[in-house]
Amino acid sequence: MRTRGIVRGGLSLAALVVAGAELHAAALDEADLDAKIEALRKGDFTVRLPAVSGTVAYEMVRHDFPFGTCVNARVLLAEGPDADKYRRTLVAYFNAAVDEGSMKWKNMEPEPGRHVDDVPMNVWQKCHELGIPMRGHCIFWGTNQGPAEWHKTLAPADLEKAMKARAEHVLALFRGKIAEWDLNNEMLHGDVYAKALGLANGAAYFKWCKAVAPDVTFYVNDYAILAGDADPYVAHIRAMQADGAEIGGVGVQSHFKEGAPPSEQVWSNLEKLGALGLPIKVTEFDIQMSDEAKQAADTRRFYKLCFAHPAVRGILMWGFWEGRHWRPEGALWRKDWSIKPNGQEYVRLVTDEWVTRGEGTAAADGRLAFRGFYGTYRFTAGGRTFTASFAPGRCEASASPEKP
Repeated sequence: MRTRGIVRGGLSLAALVVAGAELHAAALDEADLDAKIEALRKGDFTVRLPAVSGTVAYEMVRHDFPFGTCVNARVLLAEGPDADKYRRTLVAYFNAAVDEGSMKWKNMEPEPGRHVDDVPMNVWQKCHELGIPMRGHCIFWGTNQGPAEWHKTLAPADLEKAMKARAEHVLALFRGKIAEWDLNNEMLHGDVYAKALGLANGAAYFKWCKAVAPDVTFYVNDYAILAGDADPYVAHIRAMQADGAEIGGVGVQSHFKEGAPPSEQVWSNLEKLGALGLPIKVTEFDIQMSDEAKQAADTRRFYKLCFAHPAVRGILMWGFWEGRHWRPEGALWRKDWSIKPNGQEYVRLVTDEWVTRGEGTAAADGRLAFRGFYGTYRFTAGGRTFTASFAPGRCEASASPEKP
């Protein structure tokens, strides 16, 4: 989205956790969460504007924090009014994306050696054209519905060979394009690959993938974590780390029915996961329920909880339009593109409450100081416009003339 975007760099997760340690108070009402967000997600900025002094208007045009969604290839790549509206909505309200299904192994290689690369590559290309960076989902999916039928008939040696070939193929295909992948989806809930290969866990997959793509970050990703107890997930991650897995991040899916979990439960589980010292991403958020008022209130509450926690590095929902959503009740926009109450709350957060706008006075040397949310800003002075970006640990910048 434009008030939205990802800027790499800044403080380490450990530094952020230490900096925010005093903010982990028991109170989790909206005022408390707002105070946490104010301390964690904003900075005191200084920008130097070339040959500018006097009054300057500024507005954040792109978030540093990823507020994303999954995208559906059938509508993203289509023609027609719904597809056009889908793409406009994606650009207006999101700054990160993940492919809903076309990058999964069974869809990219439905038969041994027959690669279907055009659809996932076209999805990436379209998002790239729209200015939306992507994360990858997923290299493997070891629960019962994840593997292709042909995977299930392979002898162990042939299965391992096929898995390594899959990792090599998809990581080479998206080298330099996707820097972060869910490695083996939902492995806490079953892994037919590990079972067939006689492995205790998926640590070997991380070793294979890191050998192929050492600069890529590989996440675990699972469900029923924030709505349950994160302890088994933490134990599973630590077991794989003990076996040599270089795990780069923790994904929590967050598909909820009949409302989001209690705030205390969500926060407690985020604390448990945060103790791993790894970045956390909410990878697949939605709330399926018919009570639209509660759905909206819980969407607001859940986003604030996650945005307030120092270990959380992004929130992606699993679709936004009822016309192409795996759980249509969970969408933000109805099939006719009228916005639902949960969509109104989401839009209010990411385009109003968590956006900084204002005016200030630049000094004679062009320096302007102000406080705001981390992100990219547009500065307007004397009929000219400039841009500069700020991120945690990078609060000073020199502005550049805005490109047409």
